[in-house]
Amino acid sequence: MMEEITEFNHTKIYEEVAKVSTKLMSGDSTKMIEAEPFFAHFFTGMVKKISYEIDTLAVGYEQGLIILYINPKFWTIDLAELVFRIGVIKHEILHVVYQHIMAVHKYRKKILFNLAADLVVNQYVKLNFLPEGAIFLSTFPDIDLKPHESVLYYYNKLNEFQKNAENSEDLQKTESYKNMKNLSDMENIWQKKHQLWEKLEELSNAEKQIANDAISKQIRDTAKRLSVKDWGKMPAELKSYLDLLEESKKPVVNWRRVLRLFANNSSKTSLKNTIRRASKRYGTTPGIKIKKKQKILVALDTSGSVSNEDLKEFFAELYHIWKQGVDIFVVECDTQIGNTYYYKGITPTFVSGRGGTIFDEPIKYANTIFRPDALIYFTDGYADVPKYTPICPMLWLVCTNGINVDNMVNFPGRKVQMKNSINII
Repeated sequence: MMEEITEFNHTKIYEEVAKVSTKLMSGDSTKMIEAEPFFAHFFTGMVKKISYEIDTLAVGYEQGLIILYINPKFWTIDLAELVFRIGVIKHEILHVVYQHIMAVHKYRKKILFNLAADLVVNQYVKLNFLPEGAIFLSTFPDIDLKPHESVLYYYNKLNEFQKNAENSEDLQKTESYKNMKNLSDMENIWQKKHQLWEKLEELSNAEKQIANDAISKQIRDTAKRLSVKDWGKMPAELKSYLDLLEESKKPVVNWRRVLRLFANNSSKTSLKNTIRRASKRYGTTPGIKIKKKQKILVALDTSGSVSNEDLKEFFAELYHIWKQGVDIFVVECDTQIGNTYYYKGITPTFVSGRGGTIFDEPIKYANTIFRPDALIYFTDGYADVPKYTPICPMLWLVCTNGINVDNMVNFPGRKVQMKNSINII
């Protein structure tokens, strides 16, 4: 008889959940369970929470954290033996790794997106490791589905088949169409598991950025814990995806090198007591450590010719500058300066401007008011040569779709084109 679930034995549930990470780490030959350290480390780093709102397990997001919700009834029934627990956990982890939980708002037909997302992740889970009703490529035998493709690929294939079937009685008789209809029921457990993702659509842009950063950090932290041997054991397609994901997170510019090249003459200094270094004058501790911190003014071109995608590109690079530990003051500018603020790692929900472009005001602001160590201007480059010359080192960062930097030879300072093959003059 199934044990009654009460608040008093929730602790026992958490203990049982923790045991799964051990099995994922070491494997279990008696149950044909292979060691999968990547999933073990990722699972250990997830916040777990008891919930009766879902049927089995599901992932969601709360206050900057990725949450794994666990229905304790599922965890205790006979069906949820070890292989099923491992299978469902891998299923949920892969939805996070492939960032499906953050992508649902991009797709009009949510049900088809749910099916497509499951087609992606379930290819990494053995058929007998998932409960009845799980979705595999074989679920749609009448659709030519290639293995290990993106969620967009499967969404488009399912959508095309669905549209064709609406006008074809023959297609409506196929196993694929019948399965699609059955799986489209929102009460289906595999559909209900994804309903938590829709709450992410309500987040502001800044909150979505925090969520994306949380996912990226957890992926990076997990990868760092893997040995070379463990990394080599991962499925080739997943390993390739993680490599590409890591590559996409790298800044276009080596900001550590660029900031070293910029002048430090006007850097702010701070004094910090340290017990690791004795005072040279008195020979006592604590001593004093002098710490220099660069002060950067970032001019952000918010004119109408700069697209939202360009702005995303700008803020991605801005984040990498901020990670180097510098003070960043942002001035948004089209023909005149709009919003001004200290950047703290969060992308604002909106920007000012969206008119024409004049480069003079931020340079004038740097020369007469802010006096930074360096001025960095994010722009598409489409405007006249500025009338002012900066008194500090200056770098123009031109977006991918912006003007060719070869046409900016008369602009003061260095110029960088934000392309994979970086062009610097």
